[in-house]
Amino acid sequence: MATIVARPPQLRQSPTPPPPLAPALSLNTPKTSPLPVPNKLLQPLSPGSPPVCTPETPPASPPAKQLSIQTPSLLYPPHRYPLLHAAPPIYSIEARDLAAALEHISSQPLPEPKQVFPWMHGLHVENHIQLAFFAARRKSLRRTPKCIRTITVVKAGGDLSASKLKGAISPQEILPYGQEERPGFLEADPKDGFSVRNFHIQVGKMAMVSDIVVYGDEITDKGEVYAVAKRIAEAQALRKTRTDGGKDTLPFNTFVVTSESLWISVNPVAILLTRIEGKFSEFEKSHSHLVAVDSKGKMTGNVMDFCELNTPY
Repeated sequence: MATIVARPPQLRQSPTPPPPLAPALSLNTPKTSPLPVPNKLLQPLSPGSPPVCTPETPPASPPAKQLSIQTPSLLYPPHRYPLLHAAPPIYSIEARDLAAALEHISSQPLPEPKQVFPWMHGLHVENHIQLAFFAARRKSLRRTPKCIRTITVVKAGGDLSASKLKGAISPQEILPYGQEERPGFLEADPKDGFSVRNFHIQVGKMAMVSDIVVYGDEITDKGEVYAVAKRIAEAQALRKTRTDGGKDTLPFNTFVVTSESLWISVNPVAILLTRIEGKFSEFEKSHSHLVAVDSKGKMTGNVMDFCELNTPY
């Protein structure tokens, strides 16, 4: 028996014709042919001067110096206060003026932390560990910030167990004494070791950016009050010279609390009569909110004591 196998017919494959070629561009295109217009909404340019374009860019950012505006203070400039000593300058201030200045400075906003840190941590030039951690690539961080100005109160004699004003410190906390006595402030930045806090240097650091007021009580020798004020004023002048050559940084000044001043006219000049023995009783009587420890050595309770608040129960 024969078997018949049917095969499907094979379709003849023809190659796909290529797309038609676009007509070649001719250099002899007649001039009457219309040119393509990219955007019919464009206005035709009129002859004459080109239009003046007004830039729409935002105004330039304020200079960086405006970010370091110094904290305002009633003690600066000091020209409204009587001058007790010319070189170095020491000014006289009464109890009521000091109270007003402290109230004013306490109401001012604090600068941004990035403006005062890590300077507040202590960046001694010989402390390579501290410098490597905080200011390895930015030497500008070692400069004293220009955005802060405050007030430091110093009690001559250093006995803070009585007649202590709010926040008052002893001269030994900012001036070198004994074998280390020398001109200038006490070096606050630690020369060795590493710490990201260094709370114990904060008083000395803040004194460098302060107008400093010196006072004494009824038992403090008046010559000592003046001597402490003179050393502080000299230290301020020396630090300003070492910081920027005495050019850019605004000066900080020294004041002494005195009693009421009296001007008398002696031709052809006016002479200032003032008593350097400013009585602490003036603060107790008229500004008791500034008295932390009274003249009898008792705590008044008018000033918050963080040591007592930190005492465990």
